Amino acid sequence: MVQPDEIIRSHRKTLTISIDCNNRLIVRAPYSCGKERIFAFLREKETWILRKKAERAGTGIQLPPENLHGYRFLLLGEYCTVYLTKERKIGYDQSAHALYLPEKNTQKRLVQWLKENAGRILTDVTARTAQKMQTSYKSVTISSARSKWGSCSFDNALRYSYRLLYAPKDVIEYVVAHELAHTRYKNHSAQFWAEVAKYQPNWKEKRAWLKRHGALMGIF
Repeated sequence: MVQPDEIIRSHRKTLTISIDCNNRLIVRAPYSCGKERIFAFLREKETWILRKKAERAGTGIQLPPENLHGYRFLLLGEYCTVYLTKERKIGYDQSAHALYLPEKNTQKRLVQWLKENAGRILTDVTARTAQKMQTSYKSVTISSARSKWGSCSFDNALRYSYRLLYAPKDVIEYVVAHELAHTRYKNHSAQFWAEVAKYQPNWKEKRAWLKRHGALMGIF
């Protein structure tokens, strides 16, 4: 029998479960919901829980420690190692997969660096992909979203989480094509997915990668 790591009670009406970034099982329940009902629900969902925990564990994703020296995280789908230095500027050795960060304000500087590079890469990929798809968009904005990799507003303003920079380039291209398809279809209809498939034939594999690596949303 699986055991919850945390039970969060509130004025909600429904009982839900989730696996967080640390692979912990979180139960959200109404104040009126007794433990018998909670554990009956967990027994019912046990297969799903075990599968999701195995998927999260299989990614090998670890949340950053307080001291980032030696920490490894995904950057464009490749593991990159952080090294702290006394230099003021950030250095990135792509061939060695090494990121050199200042000892002071390390995480703040890193997030700034990630946002700047995400903006540069995603702006370029969006422009090139929009040309291929023969569509247009209002703007590209980089956000700190933890729940969505990307979004397209009603007036075709595109927003991407800077955390998308952790994904491989082909997965990034899928997310961009996905959001650009929304400039034509403001839903997830069959027409929408047909549009995505024109430019991303393997979109299901790439969407599956994002689902498997959802824990990345909790990094930095």
